[in-house]
Amino acid sequence: MNETGQKKLALRYGVMGFPLVIFGSILIMGFVNQKMFVDVLWGFFKWLMVNFGWGLSLGCLTFVLFAFVLMIHPIGKTKLGGKEATPEFSTWNWWAMSLCAGMAMGIVFWPAPEALKHSLAPAAGMFIEPGSHQAMLWAMRTSFLHWTFTPYAIYVVCGVLIAYAHYNLKKPLAVSSALYPLLGDRAMDRTATFVDGLTLFAITGGVAGSLGYGLLQLGSGMDFLFGLTPGPLMWSILCMIIVISYTTSSVTGLNSGIKWLSDKNAWLFVALLIFGFVFGPTAFSMNMTIQATGDFVNNFIEAMTFTSPFPGGDLWPQWWDMYWWADWLSFAPITGMFLARLSYGRTIRAFLFVNMVLPATFALIWFGVFGSLTIHTHFIEGIDLKALMDTKGYEVLMLRLFDFLPLASLIRPLMLFTIFISFVTLADSMTSTVSMLSLKGSGEYQGASQEPPVSLKLFWGILMGITSLVFMFNGGLEGIKVVKTIAGVPILILEICMLAGFTIFIFREGEKDASHHEASPEEGRIHA
Repeated sequence: MNETGQKKLALRYGVMGFPLVIFGSILIMGFVNQKMFVDVLWGFFKWLMVNFGWGLSLGCLTFVLFAFVLMIHPIGKTKLGGKEATPEFSTWNWWAMSLCAGMAMGIVFWPAPEALKHSLAPAAGMFIEPGSHQAMLWAMRTSFLHWTFTPYAIYVVCGVLIAYAHYNLKKPLAVSSALYPLLGDRAMDRTATFVDGLTLFAITGGVAGSLGYGLLQLGSGMDFLFGLTPGPLMWSILCMIIVISYTTSSVTGLNSGIKWLSDKNAWLFVALLIFGFVFGPTAFSMNMTIQATGDFVNNFIEAMTFTSPFPGGDLWPQWWDMYWWADWLSFAPITGMFLARLSYGRTIRAFLFVNMVLPATFALIWFGVFGSLTIHTHFIEGIDLKALMDTKGYEVLMLRLFDFLPLASLIRPLMLFTIFISFVTLADSMTSTVSMLSLKGSGEYQGASQEPPVSLKLFWGILMGITSLVFMFNGGLEGIKVVKTIAGVPILILEICMLAGFTIFIFREGEKDASHHEASPEEGRIHA
């Protein structure tokens, strides 16, 4: 204890060593023979997806169904933190932080590429004519599948189970605590070190990979707007600015920098969405989005279980659907832990609604508006976006769309700034949460959680930036993408174990006993 009466914090060296050793080894091997190493990684990834990708699809479908069942189950009325707990954040701030921590970078990168790419090259196993009206609807439905309810369900299942274990069972704020209903006190020893170390490894790769995407998109934007050719120097400067920004925001804490930045980021999203809807092909966007939403809802189970098993296929679901499931899973534990930090004083039902239903609905509308604008521009107006995509890459498409709307010279820089702030918002929340997981004592039950030390936030913030930059210089961004998605496979097993333990707990203890745990702050142990 220090003189203020607070418990001193110590580093969890076993947890921190896991990602540091793995990424150090990866970087060294990449320098020795990067091409061979990436080829080996992609070969292993392909083998994993072909032989076990079905498990990813089935597991993620289970998470979606579990989340909706939990919303209507009586335990949904349980308040996280007990009956007297009061929320720390307004509903708007809560939703904004959830949206931005979940996929802020993705929704400014992928609406145009997914709509165009999937329209022109639908999965062979769907037997759809490329470029047809059916292909366009299928492309929209597929982007909804990748970016709405499934990824947020993956996050909230982790998040609500961590929050329940922390606030109601009085366990540390750590990913491993969600295993307590299944393993009892065994979840608090070496199991915790392994689980939390795996989590840090996955999220370090996830954030570094996302930063790589962000640097490519920002570099292309600078080229597109100002004629500055992207390359190592520009990427280094952009990376330095981004790292300084998200580390500074994280250092200021959850109640200051992260909340403030998420608020502004969410308002930028809303403003761009309204602008694109009003000045784009409004009637076409409405009709396309509504019909694609119906197609998405009616065929959701089919889409989630699409594996294309027949010989001669193009492995489309392995390279797209299953890749995304593994990618979301690599973010799930840390994103879930961050969402748990925000949930004190909220009910389980509200947690699921604000952290899954609302952001997924916003993402559906966002992808509907900008995906429809992409399809209308290419297929109806006859402007060749495919040539741009083939020559300049996916990263320039969203910026190019604003050339076909009013005030393009003003909106394009705003969009570029939104790309920048979106990654900063994602990374600052992840930096703060990763730092908390690296410490002994920081996650012990204290109501709302305390902030980790500034030095640790600086360490993780800089490390994730350097990791991404080194991979980009070495031509290994593809390698880090594979590493983070491979990490998603063991996290699938981890999340299933969490879900199973919580389900057993609910059935064993019953709703009455669950409420008893909620109402008894002194009780922190169940007999597993």
